Amino acid sequence: MVESSSDRYLPTGFGAWDCGLPPYQSFRAEDFGPAIRAAIDDMVLELNSMEDDLANPDMDLTWSNVMDRVEFIDDPLSRLWNVLFFLCGVVDTPILRTTMADLQAEVLTVQSRRNQSAEICRAMEALRASAEWPHYSVEQQRLLNRAILSAQLAGVRLDAVDKSRVNDIKLRLYTLQHQTFANNVSDATKAYSKLIRDKHELDGVPTVTLAVLAQNAVASGICEATTELGPWKLSLDNAVVLSILKHCTNRSLRQEVHRENTSKASANPFNNIPVIEEILALRHEEAQLLGYHTYAELSLALKMAPSVLAVEKMINDLRDVCFPAAQAELARLNDMASSCGHDSPLEPWDVAYWTEQLSRKEYAVDDEMLAMYFPLDTVLTGLFELAFDLFGIRVEAADGAAETWHPDVRFFRIRAMETPGTPVIGQFFLDPYARPEGKRHGGWVSEVVSRSKVLGTPPDQPIRVAVFNIVCNLVPPVATTTPTSMTFADVEHLFLSFAFGLRSALTCAEYSRASENNGVEWDALEIPTMLLVNFCYHRGTMQRISKHVVTGHPLSHDLFDKLVAARRFMAATKLLRQMHLSAVDMALHHYYDPSSAATTLQQVQDSIAQRFCVLPLSPDDRFLCSFGHLFAGLYAAGYYSYKWSAMLSADAYAAFEQVEGDVTAWRALGRHFRDTVLARLGVDHPLVAFEQFRGRRPSPDHLLQLYGVSQ
Repeated sequence: MVESSSDRYLPTGFGAWDCGLPPYQSFRAEDFGPAIRAAIDDMVLELNSMEDDLANPDMDLTWSNVMDRVEFIDDPLSRLWNVLFFLCGVVDTPILRTTMADLQAEVLTVQSRRNQSAEICRAMEALRASAEWPHYSVEQQRLLNRAILSAQLAGVRLDAVDKSRVNDIKLRLYTLQHQTFANNVSDATKAYSKLIRDKHELDGVPTVTLAVLAQNAVASGICEATTELGPWKLSLDNAVVLSILKHCTNRSLRQEVHRENTSKASANPFNNIPVIEEILALRHEEAQLLGYHTYAELSLALKMAPSVLAVEKMINDLRDVCFPAAQAELARLNDMASSCGHDSPLEPWDVAYWTEQLSRKEYAVDDEMLAMYFPLDTVLTGLFELAFDLFGIRVEAADGAAETWHPDVRFFRIRAMETPGTPVIGQFFLDPYARPEGKRHGGWVSEVVSRSKVLGTPPDQPIRVAVFNIVCNLVPPVATTTPTSMTFADVEHLFLSFAFGLRSALTCAEYSRASENNGVEWDALEIPTMLLVNFCYHRGTMQRISKHVVTGHPLSHDLFDKLVAARRFMAATKLLRQMHLSAVDMALHHYYDPSSAATTLQQVQDSIAQRFCVLPLSPDDRFLCSFGHLFAGLYAAGYYSYKWSAMLSADAYAAFEQVEGDVTAWRALGRHFRDTVLARLGVDHPLVAFEQFRGRRPSPDHLLQLYGVSQ
């Protein structure tokens, strides 16, 4: 992406991007404002025209002149806005932040007007009541039902006063979540640094982390910093924090890093406490205006889980199984620490460290050693071979065929090898490396465009194929000749991200509102991702994705067995942590009254912790202040979705385990999963798609069996 001025102008309107690929390198930050405002003007004109047509009582309503027309109206602005939002995460600059802040009210206003169009909603209801309804496909019927419900959740039924208030709430929430909260976390993360000159303070820290810390020092102007001699500059980057907590023998440094990380964005000038309170109050008010008692009930209206009670039952059932097992796991850690001379009770900043020490003792595996087996290129090759074997697709590198936002970004195409002509069915970008000064921490997947028959461009492209971005934050190689080593957690994340995008490529949905991520119930969206992550623990897959950077050998069978065993190590503690976060989420969005002074956020956090934490949180823990999933993401009253999806994916993976060793049956099962779950999510209800694959309803037992937790 370029920042300098020139005579180029960002294209807008229908068909502006060839094959759905944004011209990332040609984008100028200053062009987004004029381009998006032009798209807004076009959308208003199209919307006015459609509403005028629908006001004609003699108009013959058809799927084409209602639903297809809406898809045409929504797409151009949505594409541009999504790209701007995405770029703010990977090439964050003041001008992009300012542009997004300046435009968001205008964008949300026109999108709200479309979502609240009474004329369009009446037309959709007329289609549902028409004689054509029985002749619509399953996808069309589902799409229409969800579109009408979405309009109701947008406030189409409200009077003018309440509708205006809902719109004000949505705009304020967007600002609070995606700007205030997210920027506070980002700025608080950047604000912390600690320069260390004595290497003994970093005893135990892996070389790969020391290299990052030395690079941080160089970036801050200490040009002489090296991996071996330092100095080393600490940051609150997720990978750095985790590495310090797991490996550093310096307990006081672990305590400091833990404290700074769990309390970040909880004090001025980046204080998210009042931001969270306002977000929760606005969500509660929005829910009540729309006819729901709580925001949790509103959130579940478009999810797979049938009720708050059903979600709480899953959370509590898993808690009851995991809590005593987690207590036993903590007791083992205490015994291990005591045997090594640790003579005080374990604190939260000790758990990751002693977990790593006990894991090394019992399984002789550690992050740094494993990373030597996972060069990025080898992992990618093995992942794509697995996708070919399971789903009959080929992933082709196409670097140079599309513009990218950074020289490190790669580009790939996905071909359906069992379809005549082996057509391209999806395309994706991979942004692999961390860039601390301009790229958001963590990893994620974002949609660029979704699959659509309506938005295809015949005859060359009768169906627009999905395009998505995979963002990682791997440690960049020190030299161009050095392979990029991945931690095993990085490997799991890459598998997860690829599967997330793969669903959008392999869907059989013909309409974007069914093929896009929002077309799938949020608590079912992770079923494919969790399934593919399970294959990281499949022996044959491990032989494909591992290759030692020195010897060239794959991971030995002995090390693989230890890795699988290590997955189950402290499994109850890990599952309990997820249930803890899910319980906090539901408590805040279903029981907490933001308007009452009787209970504070901290009291809610502490109350839930008493039931779910075998080791008390530290007194200054304010993890809610950086809990982006709830307050800057899409998981509000939905954090349980991870384990809800994991329950279904564990059941699906059990089917592959049952045919292990039978290559023909294994591949046939992969095609069956492709043609049911991957193809039908968004087209059918997730339970229907799952039952088509498994032949029965899902069982929760496989999740606990997968992690070795006894019931």
